Amino acid sequence: MFAHEGSLGGRYIPLVTIDKVVAARLGQTRVQGNAQPAVFNRQVAMYLAKHVGGWSTTRIGRFYNGRDHSTVCHALKKVEILRNSQPEIDELLADLKAEIVSEGQGNSSAPHHDIGHPEPRAGEVLLTDEFLDLVVDRLLDRLRSPKRRTGEQVTLPR
Repeated sequence: MFAHEGSLGGRYIPLVTIDKVVAARLGQTRVQGNAQPAVFNRQVAMYLAKHVGGWSTTRIGRFYNGRDHSTVCHALKKVEILRNSQPEIDELLADLKAEIVSEGQGNSSAPHHDIGHPEPRAGEVLLTDEFLDLVVDRLLDRLRSPKRRTGEQVTLPR
């Protein structure tokens, strides 16, 4: 349906933007546990994050409370099946996609402040959730790398 066409000129549509649009229409997505309707809402958001936002399943899973990439793959398959069997789901996805793309384009020229961070004062650095996620991902990759300076592999819980 949406072959990674939503990323804006090589830039991903932020996961926060996708999540905000889906949560506004369907309800909460980033909750602990597997209670309905949050599970369906999260699966829809994961589907759109992959097919509209262009994000990897690993990154999507981390965003949604540290879920495994295989959980995201399951959500993608489930939503695809629903989309093919129920026209109203296909319609919902098309509407959400249009809203996400228009919101993403609206934010493409300005810094991303979906979380409500204050504007930085002169000389201050604004640490966005997106930036901090990237830093954490790099740190985890380095810690898991077998070529650490000490030569030891550190085992981290997943």
